[in-house]
Amino acid sequence: MLLRLLLLPLLLLPCTAQAALSYRGEISLYEDTVWEGEVLIDGILTVAMGVTLEIRPGTVIRFTRFDSNSDQIGEHEIFIQGRLLARGTAENPIIFTSAEKNPRVSDWGAVNMMMSDVEPNIIENCLFEYAYRGFHAHFSNAELHHSCFQFNQRGAQFQESDVLIDDCLFENNFNGLQFRDATVHLSDSTIRNNNWGVRAVYVELKMENNLISNNRVNGVSLRDSGFVLHNNQIINNRRGFYLQRSRGVADGNRIAGNLEHGIYLEDSLVDLSTNWITDNGRSGIKVNDAGGDVRDNRINGNHQMALVNDGEDDFALDVNWFAEPPVIIDQQLRPSVGRITVVAPNY
Repeated sequence: MLLRLLLLPLLLLPCTAQAALSYRGEISLYEDTVWEGEVLIDGILTVAMGVTLEIRPGTVIRFTRFDSNSDQIGEHEIFIQGRLLARGTAENPIIFTSAEKNPRVSDWGAVNMMMSDVEPNIIENCLFEYAYRGFHAHFSNAELHHSCFQFNQRGAQFQESDVLIDDCLFENNFNGLQFRDATVHLSDSTIRNNNWGVRAVYVELKMENNLISNNRVNGVSLRDSGFVLHNNQIINNRRGFYLQRSRGVADGNRIAGNLEHGIYLEDSLVDLSTNWITDNGRSGIKVNDAGGDVRDNRINGNHQMALVNDGEDDFALDVNWFAEPPVIIDQQLRPSVGRITVVAPNY
């Protein structure tokens, strides 16, 4: 009986946990590989061309901190030239994080894709944290679904890539999303509490049904780009929607509560319709040598002025709705700037 009692606790103990799979130094994967459980990256791991890395639900990938040049940027990362399939589930997400006891921003480099464009890389139900760039891509094709990017220097950054982002959260990064020379479809996502929200140059961007809020600089900043913005909420940022030398369509958006200007158009051509532009700290719309078709918007309750012209060119609005006669700053008060013409305002 005593022997049976001594053995009972041993029988109730779980089997010894599987040791973490470790990659140390500079290592390449030359055949299709599947990860599950715990993975430690203590170096730079390359997924070679033609090779698929599949990561299963619940896997945790940890990166050690290594900073050879003391620039405060960790260098250990995954470098993908083949294909990544990281499909977690809501109940068992895949986690990419720091291996350090006291993690901090930029402990590790990135999940980095280069020339990985034959088939889309899939990131689904994943968490990226404490990286310099959680997701990073050059000349690649990727889909990001239902994933969270937090406490990174840049939540996601990519160049010369086609990227679809759906139902993702970018929160408490320095920059939420930063990209250039890319084609991007961003939908049903939240970008909040970053320094910059969405920052892009030389892109074709479609944004719909997103919440862009409480970013300390600008909610959405585009330069030399084309865009379609539909049904987004751009609220409580410093500036809401800032365009330089860009062209596109924005309709059905709520642009409200931003500390400075709701919309700032500089050298841009924009069709604005059915937007609600309200409660912004300085102006609803500020223009500087911009043009376009502005109609059927609700522009009211902006704290200092509804409209301001800061450029030499005139700017005209079609029929829009104002709660009261709009306060306009243009040539009448500042002879060096152009006029603002409002056609048949509704009150």
